[in-house]
Amino acid sequence: LMAAVEPTGMRVFAQLNHLGHDGAPMPPYDKPWSASAVKSPGYGWTAHEMTIDEIEEMVSCFARVARWAREGGLHGVEVHAAHGYLLQQFMSPVTNLRTDRYGGSFENRLRLTMEVLTAVRHAVGSDFVVGIRTGADATDEGLQPDDCADVVRAVVDAGLIDYVNVTYGSCRRPYKIIGAMHEPTGYELPTSEPVAKATDLPTIVTGRFRTLAEIDAVIADGLADMVGMTRAHIADPDIVVKTMAGRAHEVRPCLACNQGCLGGFALGRMACTVNADVGFEAERVDAYEPATQPRVVLVVGGGPSGMEAARVAALRGHRVILCEASDSLGGNIRWSRMFHERSPIGDSIDWLAAELVRRGVEVQLGTRIDADTATSLGVDVVVVATGGRAPDDAEATVGVEAGRSFTSIDVARMTEAPAGVRRVAVVDRFGAFEAIGVAERFVRWGADVELLTPHKTLGPRIMAEQVVTPAMNRMGAGPGRLNVRTSWEPSTAEPVRADAVVVIDRVATPLLSASNAAAPGVPTTPEIHVVGDAAEPGNLWAAIRTGNAVGRAI
Repeated sequence: LMAAVEPTGMRVFAQLNHLGHDGAPMPPYDKPWSASAVKSPGYGWTAHEMTIDEIEEMVSCFARVARWAREGGLHGVEVHAAHGYLLQQFMSPVTNLRTDRYGGSFENRLRLTMEVLTAVRHAVGSDFVVGIRTGADATDEGLQPDDCADVVRAVVDAGLIDYVNVTYGSCRRPYKIIGAMHEPTGYELPTSEPVAKATDLPTIVTGRFRTLAEIDAVIADGLADMVGMTRAHIADPDIVVKTMAGRAHEVRPCLACNQGCLGGFALGRMACTVNADVGFEAERVDAYEPATQPRVVLVVGGGPSGMEAARVAALRGHRVILCEASDSLGGNIRWSRMFHERSPIGDSIDWLAAELVRRGVEVQLGTRIDADTATSLGVDVVVVATGGRAPDDAEATVGVEAGRSFTSIDVARMTEAPAGVRRVAVVDRFGAFEAIGVAERFVRWGADVELLTPHKTLGPRIMAEQVVTPAMNRMGAGPGRLNVRTSWEPSTAEPVRADAVVVIDRVATPLLSASNAAAPGVPTTPEIHVVGDAAEPGNLWAAIRTGNAVGRAI
């Protein structure tokens, strides 16, 4: 790794961490290790309380990997003492119930962190950068910003570190660690500032920053010396190059949806909702080279999948015509962004629309294309991106006695609950954010909401911990009431009586399939591709990924 990185001038640090009770069971006890025998909030198992010998072993392990980092050519290490992981488990009186020299007083609870940093500094020497990551754990009973400021002052006074990286959240509040799009830019700053100001050493803060302009403001205000923006670099690795060249408007915006980056870990490969190349960089070195034979491409539908297919095809030198039946681009994302908690999702279609202009795509709004027209225009390729629609399925509302029926788009357009609607049934058959957004809106308006789903969990298509849990917390503080029934079968459920029902589902609406090109009576036989919801209703990640794949394949 470092042989490849060194010529670029990039500085690479290793973060040294142990998850403690939030990690995997360790031998010989088949339990995770921690300061005390407390239950893991993520897994529910009870941790093994570490012995003195095991603590000493852990200290030596931190030192050993720090030495390996230096020997491997890295430029620094950061000791992770935040997010409710092992070192913070020792610091917090909630998880440290010990009565020996590692428990009780603040000095005792800080002892393991001090020993780790001392051993790490000894292992790497005084001319190697060592930092610490710390921050409040986002619980009322746990470590607060002032506690973390005391931690910083202690390790600085001991001369053990060179910088401080301030963060927020914990394994007890994981949705605060990597805030989703409902969090405002800089949401961690109120808790980070007291910690950062506890030292004159260089400091780093973070908190859903997406542009260099946003981080410039933080630095100009003296809140920190540096700002972390990991996801923004994933969405567009050229964010710094483009911005410094005066092309900030070309930066592909991170949505903070966590669907590809954080969610990608569950699939075994880093990904990104808005950048289909993430995780495939090595395989796609030449993926956007000019096409050997430029062709005329018709894209039918201006949702995110069609826009991405058009962008990539134009990038590769094809003449691209995009026809959209409505008067604006964006497909269903236009309505998703109208839910306040999901408004940043609209940045994806704004960026794509600007890219279509920059790449010379011929966009025709208010232009409806039918199957006969698509195959008779003499184009070489037709990309079908006609999206999805709500199904015509009476079974969806069996078990719900309601006077009025709405779609999620209807609700997105509302500014208040319709007159007389006090009880609402939201039937979620799709499993994305729409049902949660609809339910939250009605709860905020003071309605009683029955959220019904045949799925085993809420929102199985989205990052539940990052999105569903915060939404449930918000609804719990709303004036209305929420009742959730999962694994709900409408044919056997007790009827739900409501003033209105909102059914959330989607089926594909393909204008053409690949088989149409060879069908009898079709005047021409262009190459046909079907992308996005027109192929299979899914989320934004799938829409952009399939559109990108077709754009590269043409």
